[in-house]
Amino acid sequence: MFLLVDFLNVAYRNFFAIKTLSNSKGVPTNAVYGFLQSIRRWRDELKPTHMAIVLDAETPKRRLDLLPEYKAQRPPTPEGLPPQLEMLTKLFPLLGWPTAYHELEEADDLGAAIALKAAEQGHDVRIASNDKDFFQIVGPKIKVLRSTPKETVLADGAWVKERWGIEPSQVADFLALQGDAVDNISGVPGVGEKTASDLIQRFGDIEGILAAVDQITKPKLQASLRASGDVLRRNQKLIRLNFDVEFPPLEHFRLQPPQYGPLLKTLSELEFKSLHAFYTKESHQSSGPRQAVLF
Repeated sequence: MFLLVDFLNVAYRNFFAIKTLSNSKGVPTNAVYGFLQSIRRWRDELKPTHMAIVLDAETPKRRLDLLPEYKAQRPPTPEGLPPQLEMLTKLFPLLGWPTAYHELEEADDLGAAIALKAAEQGHDVRIASNDKDFFQIVGPKIKVLRSTPKETVLADGAWVKERWGIEPSQVADFLALQGDAVDNISGVPGVGEKTASDLIQRFGDIEGILAAVDQITKPKLQASLRASGDVLRRNQKLIRLNFDVEFPPLEHFRLQPPQYGPLLKTLSELEFKSLHAFYTKESHQSSGPRQAVLF
């Protein structure tokens, strides 16, 4: 099993899910604690042999060239989160959790490239993220751990089909039609989720829709689609994931035993009592005759 974690997506989610948590010195720890507990739960449930925590880089120039205001509307990082992101990146090597980073690629592009290569080499892949772009690559060996306030859904191709009536290969065109407010990508006026799904189911993809625009019986929708050809093709290029990304060999992402000494010291400083107890117990097990390390 290969666990791929969208770092910022999971960190933000835990930051807002756990409203207030700090140590006795007043240092915020909510995102750190939630992130570590999430990975610990997935690790225990999935028993991965490999992991890649995918870090984000600057927005690629190729996307800004297409849309200068790409992601420009996003609010500043919440106060209290940046130090926790730095804290987490320092903890990862102590925990034996590998990271992945490419200075010219966004996390979803790099993550998708790694996931596809891992699946190609026989791994079952689970992607921890709520980013809809990852639905472009789900299939028999790649599934997305999509979290809601009540549960974590294991989303695969059948889930995408049931949810939107489309195939994973059609997700980029589906999102291009309706736009993506999260990334500041405007879609076709008047086209929401249901209309986008209906159009994709009927005509297959963007080019099929544009070629058959005369068959659209609703005058306003037909006019919007006629006027949106350039926007739709631009959106396709913005939304489609780039799989042609360089990254280390997959063996680089094999989980390693924790560095228990500095790890336990850091967990103690953070005042994470349950995590400290967990890794203390694990350290004792790992030093036994059977070397019973959970990784």
